[in-house]
Amino acid sequence: MKNLFVVFLFMNTLLSAQNVWLNELHYDNVSTDEGEFVEIVLQEIPGNVLSDYTVTFYNGNNGLAYDSKTLDQFTVGISVDDFVILYYYKEGIQNGAPDGIAIDYQGTLIPDQFLSYEGTFEALDGSANGVTSTDIGVEEGSSTAIGESLQLLGTGAVYSDFVWQEPAPETPGELNNSQTFGGTPEPTIIVVSPNGGEQWEQGSIHPITWTSMNFTGNIKIELEMVNREREVLVASTEDDGSWEWNIPIDQIIDDWYAIIISDAEDGDPWDDSNAAFSIIEPIPVTPYTIYDIQYSSTGPSPHEGELVETSGVVTAKFENYFFIQDGIGAWNGITVYPLQEVEVGDEITISGTVLEYNDKTEITDIINMTILGTSDLPEPVIISSAELSSTEDYESVLAKIQNVTVSDDSLGYGEWEVEDQSGACIIGGLGVYTYIPILDDFIYSITGVVDYTYGAFKLEPRVDDDIDLSGVDVDDDLLTIKTDLLRNYPNPFNPSTTISFSLNNDNVENAELIIYNVKGQKIKTFPVILSGVEGQSSITWNGTNESGKSVTSGVYLYKLKTGDRTFTRKMLLLK
Repeated sequence: MKNLFVVFLFMNTLLSAQNVWLNELHYDNVSTDEGEFVEIVLQEIPGNVLSDYTVTFYNGNNGLAYDSKTLDQFTVGISVDDFVILYYYKEGIQNGAPDGIAIDYQGTLIPDQFLSYEGTFEALDGSANGVTSTDIGVEEGSSTAIGESLQLLGTGAVYSDFVWQEPAPETPGELNNSQTFGGTPEPTIIVVSPNGGEQWEQGSIHPITWTSMNFTGNIKIELEMVNREREVLVASTEDDGSWEWNIPIDQIIDDWYAIIISDAEDGDPWDDSNAAFSIIEPIPVTPYTIYDIQYSSTGPSPHEGELVETSGVVTAKFENYFFIQDGIGAWNGITVYPLQEVEVGDEITISGTVLEYNDKTEITDIINMTILGTSDLPEPVIISSAELSSTEDYESVLAKIQNVTVSDDSLGYGEWEVEDQSGACIIGGLGVYTYIPILDDFIYSITGVVDYTYGAFKLEPRVDDDIDLSGVDVDDDLLTIKTDLLRNYPNPFNPSTTISFSLNNDNVENAELIIYNVKGQKIKTFPVILSGVEGQSSITWNGTNESGKSVTSGVYLYKLKTGDRTFTRKMLLLK
């Protein structure tokens, strides 16, 4: 044990000596993506070999790496003191929300260098396997200008000395804007919003946001006006990056306002908005039902670009957006972006702008949202897989397909395909469910919201209960399961757990229980042998694979297969 501990300390010390970090990134812009690249900073130390360092690109939809490059494949930029800047132009850096980048040294992840943008996710392979990414907190999009990038700014000598900033003119191979290597990091505050060009209405509520580094204490927020007069909005508040401003209904209408944020104690450090923002009259908001917003015989919403108010019940919530619905069936659901503080079942009234984003109707640029209470969810509309995949009628609507078979167990990006007698449709991977599709699996029903991304309609199950593997067939000759008895105890467990189940008859030919890890890899298979009364039986798993080798801690799935029926549960091994 002492030897292992020494090795562990040695590896930690070795990795700490490898001072390397992601410094700049460009992955998305207006129109067709152009000039995508990553930039890495490496501290030059004796014995450094560029090929020892690998940059891995991850797809957040499935947690898997889709490309990797060693630093000797990068272009070498300038050197500053003992730091060298390297960059690599890579076409097709993922921007599907979320995605990420990891840096490793000789196959071992550099601490704090599994970074993601537009959300977080867990890596399922590569050097970051099993690690949850850290969101850099800024992003690019369809409004990002060509020639801009996301960059670290500040003064310092390690990654934590710097802070990510919004898109700015790109600097591949050079120091970023407002970046200095070496020296003593100085306390810094940076205004994020409003930062120029915003139009905020009288009587509305908006968050004033900022970032800070190497700073402790409270901050003061002031409003500066065209005549350079200042009004203190809050004299002292926690440095948590956000403060909500309830703009007075009688705030003077003007095109020149700025926000100043500073140390509440002595005013240093401080920062102000890069450019002026405006206070405007309240924009009239027109109330519509979701059906009014969605229904169109020609394609786009008839209210595209309008500021609208509508109400509905939250039917699904994913990492970046959510869905609301105010009726059952076609045209009664809509997507809301970005994600707000809501839960499934909340009844809300929301105001925002109708947007056709890549042909999907959304409510975005939210100016107001009120949670009225909770309500029952609408019943899902039952449709065929062909209807789901071929018509816009059910976009963003809670729907159910029945009696389907898995026709493709991996389309990539966490998606798979099922079909009934009418045709095939895509099942998405945005939800949190443990079912792992296996080719030719029969599924009694799948419930979810109909989403539209990357040019295709797809059904997005939300949780395990949305995938019904446990229905009872009317044919008495088919084996059925009393699924309420399919359980394992203890759970979590160490070192073993007993999986119990019950069958309705003694015909268990070819029945088996299979253990999988979360990647879908088969760990161990047990034949089913009934014992006890009423078809009851149990199998004990001691946390080993087929070779008898102990597996690592983590979530595992156990699947009971009986003919054309499968039933899945999950369990947690803790060591």
